[in-house]
This record gives sequence, C-alpha cells and structure tokens, in this order.
Amino acid sequence: MAFISDKLSQKLMAKHSSIEKLFEEFFFVTKNYDFTSTTPWQPPTDVYETGKNIIIKMAVSGLRPEDISVVFSDHILTVSGKRSDDSAHQKVCFYQVEIRYGYFERKIKIPKHVDANNIHATYENGFIVITIPKAEKAFDSTISIKITY
Repeated sequence: MAFISDKLSQKLMAKHSSIEKLFEEFFFVTKNYDFTSTTPWQPPTDVYETGKNIIIKMAVSGLRPEDISVVFSDHILTVSGKRSDDSAHQKVCFYQVEIRYGYFERKIKIPKHVDANNIHATYENGFIVITIPKAEKAFDSTISIKITY
C-alpha cells in the first residue's frame, strides 16, 4: 500500500482545482460583466492594409450610424458611441449576459501618412467600415468623418 505525503497531496489538489476552473471557463459561456463599470467597452475590430488604403472594420450591431462618432486626429482614429438596451420586457433573472451596452470607444494608431480629407466610413449590417487612403505627406489636423449608410 502506497502512502502519499501531505505536500504531494496538497499539490495534487491544487492542480485538480486549477483544471476544474479551466474546464468551467471553457465549457460554461456565462460572462461576469461589471454592469456598474464606467470603463468604455471596445467592439471587436479588424485593421488591415491594402495597396492604397488602411481599412478598419468594426462590429457595432444594434447601433444607428448617428449614434457613432468617427474622428481622426494626430494619427489616431477614434470611434466612439453608445449602445442602449431598449428592451421592453422586464428583466428579472439573467441566465447569460454577453451583449455590452453603454459607452464604447476604440482608439487606433495609424502608423502611416494618410489623406485625412478623403477618409470615409460606411455602416451596413452591423459593421462600420472606415477606409483611410494612404498619402505621401503627413496630415496634422483634426477632422470628423461622416458615416454613410
């Protein structure tokens, strides 16, 4: 009959707890959001470059284009806005919460010279796509970009 030392037993139990926690986080999709947080949330975003443009694609479903602000200043593109929960039903008990509401803001550093006067943004099917043409010279001003839809 083999005996396991107390130290080894404690280490095994700690590993068991770590593995259990990992499985819970992986298989249970319940999110613990802090609803009282004042920190802006950040929408999922893709940033990529083509031959002539830098493209930013951001998932902002549930918003109207007039609820979104796009500003370019000092090589930083800022996309911000607010998503409200306009549900008519009374919320008694949540089983799962994954949709973020409230103020959002995403700042993206643009590492190249761009033609800021020709930046344009479109909103369709829950995505805002911002097209930033590349340029030879730097642009040192602040502009607000109108979103078309």
